Amino acid sequence: MTLSSIAIAIAYLVFVVARRVRGEAVPAPKKLFLLPIVVGIIGLDSLSHTKLNTIDIAVIAMGSVLSLGLGLLRGQMDRVSIVNGAPFMSWGTASVAVFAINLVAKLALDVGGLAAGGTTSALSSSILLSLGLTLLGEAAVVCLRAQSLSAEIAPATGQYRETVQSSGRPTIWPPVR
Repeated sequence: MTLSSIAIAIAYLVFVVARRVRGEAVPAPKKLFLLPIVVGIIGLDSLSHTKLNTIDIAVIAMGSVLSLGLGLLRGQMDRVSIVNGAPFMSWGTASVAVFAINLVAKLALDVGGLAAGGTTSALSSSILLSLGLTLLGEAAVVCLRAQSLSAEIAPATGQYRETVQSSGRPTIWPPVR
């Protein structure tokens, strides 16, 4: 793992944890999934430049499944509510704890992989992939929860969010469906 990869991982962790603990509006699905996918692709690219043995592949696969599963769990523990008519999410203590458990479990799995004969370069390169997968799992659950909350407060099908102009066009476009 290069110094730049380590710097990216640390900056990413600080950025994500600070934003999520403070809370933020749930962005559109396209934006919600963009950062986890980009980080996952960077992690895959980093892995493509290393020589993997069988133990590396097994440990990376287990770490990926673990990260995705803990991301899905964290998405369930996130606080998702409606603020000013828009979905809002924030991390509580449980979400931060699951994130910390994910990091510790990934590091323990990598140490176990090294003890079993894995290579340092391959296992350390999989950190960004794991971060991308854990945030991807969280994003999937938060997206579904935010959509279900929005559907509960939206008016019935065919009605608009606001009033209708004299031309017949709603003041807020597009109409809620």
